[in-house]
Formats: sequence, structure tokens, C-alpha cells
Amino acid sequence: MLVTPPTIDLSNCDREQIQFASAILDHGALLTVTEPDLTVQQASVNTREMLGVPVEELLGGPLSRLLEEPQLQVLREHLRKNELAASPGFLLRAALGGADFDLFGHRRDGVLVLEFERRSEPTATGNQLSHELHDALTRLEATPNLPAFLDLAVTQIRELTGFDRVMAYKFLEDGSGEVMAESLLEGEGLTPYLGLHYPPSDIPAPARRLFSLTWLRHQPDISYTPVPITPVANPLTSAPLDMSYALLRSVSVMYSQYLKNMGTQASMVMTLMKDGRLWGLVACHHHRGPKHVPSEVRVAAELMVHMLSVLMSAKEHLGSYQYRMKLKAMESGLVANLLRENDFSAGLLHRTPTVLDFVESTGAALVVNGRLELVGRTPTEEQVRPLVHWLSGHMAEEVFATDSLAGYRPEAAAYSELASGLLAMRFTKSKDDYLLWFRAEQLQSVNWAGDPGKPVDISDDQQRLMPRTSFAIWKEMVRMKSKPWLDEEKAAAEDLRLAILELVLRKADELGALYQNLERSHAQLDAFAYVASHDLKEPLRGIANYAVMLTEDYGPRLDEEGRRRLATLSRLSQRMDDLLNSLLEYSRVGRVNFADADVDLNQVVAEALDTLRVRMEAQGTEVRVLGTLPRVRGDRSHLGEVMVNLISNAIKYNDKEKKWVEIGADSLSVYVRDNGIGISPEHSEQIFQIFRRLHGRDEFGGGAGAGLTITKKIIERHGGRIWLESTPGVATTFRFTLATRGAG
Repeated sequence: MLVTPPTIDLSNCDREQIQFASAILDHGALLTVTEPDLTVQQASVNTREMLGVPVEELLGGPLSRLLEEPQLQVLREHLRKNELAASPGFLLRAALGGADFDLFGHRRDGVLVLEFERRSEPTATGNQLSHELHDALTRLEATPNLPAFLDLAVTQIRELTGFDRVMAYKFLEDGSGEVMAESLLEGEGLTPYLGLHYPPSDIPAPARRLFSLTWLRHQPDISYTPVPITPVANPLTSAPLDMSYALLRSVSVMYSQYLKNMGTQASMVMTLMKDGRLWGLVACHHHRGPKHVPSEVRVAAELMVHMLSVLMSAKEHLGSYQYRMKLKAMESGLVANLLRENDFSAGLLHRTPTVLDFVESTGAALVVNGRLELVGRTPTEEQVRPLVHWLSGHMAEEVFATDSLAGYRPEAAAYSELASGLLAMRFTKSKDDYLLWFRAEQLQSVNWAGDPGKPVDISDDQQRLMPRTSFAIWKEMVRMKSKPWLDEEKAAAEDLRLAILELVLRKADELGALYQNLERSHAQLDAFAYVASHDLKEPLRGIANYAVMLTEDYGPRLDEEGRRRLATLSRLSQRMDDLLNSLLEYSRVGRVNFADADVDLNQVVAEALDTLRVRMEAQGTEVRVLGTLPRVRGDRSHLGEVMVNLISNAIKYNDKEKKWVEIGADSLSVYVRDNGIGISPEHSEQIFQIFRRLHGRDEFGGGAGAGLTITKKIIERHGGRIWLESTPGVATTFRFTLATRGAG
């Protein structure tokens, strides 16, 4: 693409598809072949000079035109055993065209890519390299912190590889980078880059993506001539070759020119990963001339950066351990305050420790139910309220952090001296309740490697975008920025949010909106329980006993009608007793305290099935538990009652010849499904009403009609809900959720 002055935009670099280079570095050759016949489909045009066979003879022909049968057998064995799905793997060593080559291969989009790299012998044996690597890693493990770790790491890598300059480069949040450590060859007069910052355009997004895919990239000669691949499109796929993982992939012209402008003649770049994400790079530069690093040394260096990535996370965690412990102690203190205080704001803002003690900040704001309180040095209430309104529409997560609030919200420039940095925590998505921490502006002097506002130059003919040529230190005074928020602080804010929600907000919601209703309901339920247990059950028991005595003593003297009436009296008193027991159970569920324990639903279901085993066998019902049920927080006994009620109903209300019940869980809910009589849609709510039966009193084994009502009450006490999905005459599925957070 021709980039002209009207179209110049740094995003041109970000859109460059460098993985489709269609060319390679000139110290090797590349072929693409089909499997299993190993027919050559594409080749670099330098095969005659490199491998001794013209490209015309290779294309469309078998690989045997290049490799002998013993070599092909070794290759086929490697291809059979290894997936080769990402980084190229070493396959064999071969003498071709009068030179020795290492053959590497990988598969990409159904294509086998073979790369022949001309060998250069290492100065050390494999045994020596392994000892050097072991000694280096031993010394790295002993470093006390991350800066010392990185300083030693770049020194060890420079000694291992022989480059003039090795740097550890960290990517910052905005895509720019900073040189965190550097090792230079003494006596060469090299300009140090330690501490310099580089704009995002120096390593654009496509390059960062490729660096995150591979651990090592080597360019032995920056002034190389790219070698085209022919044909550009694979004859079978009609697509250009994706060279994301190719060792020999030609690099961007912009990148090569950029390195030349730095005086670099050879480079090797290795990736540093942290928690699965690109953290930074180890950049090796050679200024004295081209430099080809043997494959054995590259393997040792790659293994070292693997270990660096692992150890680096440990060093960072070690360096922040004391601060994390302080944050955890402050969190415990704040939660303790909230438990002691009825006033939510008093527990967070006015008792020691306060939220200002929690994370390093100059001011804080608390917004609960529309009430705003400020503490410390903060913007005014008239400035904070619009900020809160803005947050409600811009916070994708529950925690938001920035060290440059004015960059998100230009209005914040008016109070940047007080609040350039913001750490915001939203308690719940359903309400605009927030806890905000502010950090004052902190003037910063940043040393850039050249003017960051001019990361590129224009060619003399004004037609081409070119990498900048000046890397002289350019000082910038940064305003409207605060000290950055650490990952530990953001994580601590999220932990505090969860602790507050678990211990305080749930109680606050209950006491706020439902307190009076709950108080009246509890009083009524208690009064009802007393009346039901004493004033009703006692005389009812007497009626039942007298009916039994009358039947025993006077039954023979009565005619058939008299005996029938006595039997009806006994039956009705028993039914009334069952109804009262159901009412008592319902009121008890609403009054008693539920346990909050770790519950394995698999065990709960197993115990419920054991309880119902006789009924299952009598009804000939097959019960299937599908998959593994989750672990939850709740009251084990009452959750067992839920499962017994739902399973027994599924067994009872079934008129099929082959009855079955399925129990399982998905991302939506826990469910109990049956192939029974079904429930009409108009009854989907009525069925949960107490004593509301959809069938005759004695149909399907009878019952009081309170089981589902009690089940619903138990689930609601766990903060969940229950509903049903049913097709009359076909099947019914009862689903329920529990609001408490699962343990697994």
C-alpha cells in the first residue's frame, strides 16, 4: 500500500498483515508440502543457491527430489509422532547444496511448512550450554526483587548469546514501552537506552500479536534481501501462507529500517509472558556486524526466557507480598467496622481504619442510596455527582481504575490537582452505589527515545512513511496523571467489594426495604404456630382418640351407616392433623435460621434417593443423575428437603408405563425432570400456593398440597427462585437457582 502524506496515520502500521509476508530471510529456504504424499506446493525462489535444486524442479514434485529416502523416513516418523501445531520443531539435519542445514517444520491451516536454515556451529557444546543455563537460572532464583532479577537476566543472556546489547523491555498499559534493564558490551561506546520510553508505534499491534505467539525471533542480518515465495497463493488453498510461526518469515520494511536507524545489524527478540499475556520482550541487538546465532544456542536462550517468565511472576509477587498483606489487614479492619456499626458510612469513613488507610489515596467518596459523603482532599460534591453519573454508563466491570481521569472525561481536568487518578468500586450492577478513591496529580518527567509526537518521518519524496531516525533523549513533563494504581490495589478493591456484599449489603437490604414487613410476618407466624400447636392440635387429637374408642367399644352395636360415619370422622381428623403439620412446617421454614455451609448437591441427592428408594421400586421409576452437580453454600438439611419434595412429586404424578426422573444442572439452574402428567401453563403459579391442589384429594396418592409451597419458601430463603417448564401429558421440569456463591 502506498502511504502518502494525506493518508499518513500511525494506525497504518497497526493494520499491516505482516503474517502474510510472502517472503523469507535470506539465510535459509522454505517449502510448503502436502501430506501424506509430501508434494511441494510452494517454495522460496532461492532453492538452487541454498539447497542445490532449482525451484522449478521442486514445485509440484515429490520431496524426494531434495531429500534422500533415509532422510524422508526420519521426517515421516517425526510427522507421525508430533502435531507441530505451533512453534516449528526440529526434524533433522541434512547436507544439501554443499552446506549443512537444520530442518524445522510446523503445520499451519492444513499446510506443512518446512524451513531449511543454514547451520553455524556453536562455540560451546550442548553439555556446556546446559551447565551455563543451569548456573544462570540458579543465580536468577536467588535475586531479591524484580529489578535485580531483570538486571541479572539480561547480563546472563548477553553472555550466553554474544550480542552487543541485551534489553528487558516492558509494555505499559497504553502500548508504549520502557527499558527496565540493559546489559552492554564494554568498550564499544554504545549509547545506553536504560530507562527510556518508546511510543506504541515502535512495536505496533500486529508485531505484539506475533510476539505473543512465538518465544523467539532471530534476524541475523538486518540488511538482508527478502526472498519471495512462489507461488504467492497455495495452489490447493488459494490463500497466501500464514507465516505467524515461521522462523524465516521476512520482517516489515518499517521494522528493518527502524533497526538500521538504531545502528543495529543483527537482532534476536524473545517474549516475556506473565499469566498467559504478553508482558514484555528481551531484545538482543548486535552493532558490530551480522550475527547468526546457532540453533542450539537459540534453544538454550528460549528455554531461559521460558523460565524467566515463570520466575518473573514469582519475583513480582514476592516484591508486593508485604503490601498485599497490608491490604488484606485493612480489608479485615473495614469489615469489622461495618459489623460494629449500624451506619454504613460510619464504618467505612469515620472509624479506624478508614478507606483512606485501605489503599494509598488523597481522598475518597461514598455514594449509597443517593447520599454522597466525601473524606480527605476531593473534588466538590457538584463535581463528584456528575462523575458518578458518568461511571454508571461507562463501567463495564465492578472495579474501574485510571491514573489519568481527564483522558476519559475531559471535564476532570478542572480538578486534576485533586483527582487525576480514580479507583472506583461499584457495589452492585443494579444500583448506582459506589466507593471512590482519588489520587492527586503527580508531575512526571518521562525520558523518551526521540520525540513521541513524531514517531515516524516522511521520505524525501514525501510519499513514504518511514521510521524515525532520531533516538536522542526527549524529555516530557506529564501532567494530569497520578501515581498508577497497582494490580494488587485493583484486586484488593474487588475483594473488599465481595466482602462488603456478603457481610453487609445483604443485611442492609433486608433491614431497609423488608424490615417492617418481616417483623409483622414473624409475629403473625409465631402467633399462628402457637394457636395451631396448642388450641387446634390438642382438641383435634381428642376427637381422633374418641373416634377410635367409639369404633372399638360401640362399633359392633352400630349399623353399617354408623360405622361408615365413624370412619369418616377418623379420616377427617387425620387429614386436619396433616394440614396443621404442613402449616407448622411452612411457618418453621420462615422463622428458623438456616445454616451457611459448603454443601455437595451430589451427596444431598444421593441421600434423597435413598430415602425414596422403596417408593421408586414400588412405582417402577428409573431415576437418572446426569453429570456432576455443583457445590453450593446453604443449609444441607433444607436443601435435602427440596430434593425429596421435587423427586417424590416426579415419582407420584406419573401415569406412564415406563416412568423416569432425571436430575442435573446446567449453566441456568439445577433441575428435576420427569415424563409424567405435566402441568398446564395457567397453573404454573397456582401450583406453588399452599393447599392448592390441581387434582382430586385422593388422586395420585393424595397429600396436603403444601410440599411445593415449602420447597419454594426454602429456595427463596437461599436467595434463589424456582419455576417450571411443562408440556401437559408429556413432561415437566422444575428448575431452581441459589443466589449464594458456589464453592466449586
